Amino acid sequence: MQLGAHVSAAGGPASSPQRGHEIGCDCIQIFTRNQRQWQAKPVTAEEAAAFRRNRAEHGIGAVMSHASYLLNLGTSDPDKSAKSVAAFEEELMRCHQLGVELLNFHPGAHTGAGEEIGLERIASCLNAICAAHPDKTDVLLVLENVAGQGTTLGRTFTELRAILDGLEQPERFGVCIDTAHAFAAGYALHTEEGWEAMWSEFDTLLGLDRLVALHINDSKAPFASRKDRHALIGRGEIGPDAFRRAVTDPRTRDVPMFLETPAGPRGWAEEIRWLRAVAAGRDAPLPEIDDAGVNL
Repeated sequence: MQLGAHVSAAGGPASSPQRGHEIGCDCIQIFTRNQRQWQAKPVTAEEAAAFRRNRAEHGIGAVMSHASYLLNLGTSDPDKSAKSVAAFEEELMRCHQLGVELLNFHPGAHTGAGEEIGLERIASCLNAICAAHPDKTDVLLVLENVAGQGTTLGRTFTELRAILDGLEQPERFGVCIDTAHAFAAGYALHTEEGWEAMWSEFDTLLGLDRLVALHINDSKAPFASRKDRHALIGRGEIGPDAFRRAVTDPRTRDVPMFLETPAGPRGWAEEIRWLRAVAAGRDAPLPEIDDAGVNL
């Protein structure tokens, strides 16, 4: 089992493995660049070597980059599409240089053009990216499900399947399931029956071998609200039982899990400890922390 969090890469990605190690991470997710800006400073050979060295030194397993939230591969606007593709290609290159094997991204939004057009556009952009970078197969491109706010695509496994069906090189892609997004999208993973139904549908439509990561988040937003609002593990609308299942279910327990809760580093350390305890079968109480990760 690999448990981790989205750790800061402030000062450069090379610092992130130590930050993850300090809070007990086996795996880490990072932004390799400022995700609020289109332009980014290139990764130097020295920075890449330092990241790889520090990752090995601190025993970090899986590493996943989260692509910028600015990207929208589903837009029909030519300028915005070109900027999104260029930024995605740049992130792919950065992952390749750093040795980051997973590149997670939100599929995109159709912005009024309709779901079918948006899904086709996403697949078309991804095909162009893969064709332009045939030598970057060391980086798996990871589609993340979304809550379904606005015109965003990827809310259902059917939509993710439609994207995969449009790909020319589907073997270069995996899927990350965000528990808060799935819950807000209408997957009742907070109940045992809903948990079983969700993974049965996932296996039927996508195949469990396509599952390469989990974002482990509770939800501040109600069930099927289509709102993306993360909460502390076990403290939101999902509750603790789903997370107990995540770390014990044979279908999910060996998939790298990344916390994106509002707890921050100190709180993530507590949440990781709790997840490890329940994975070991201990009846541990939920961490007594607030949204800033401060012990109550």
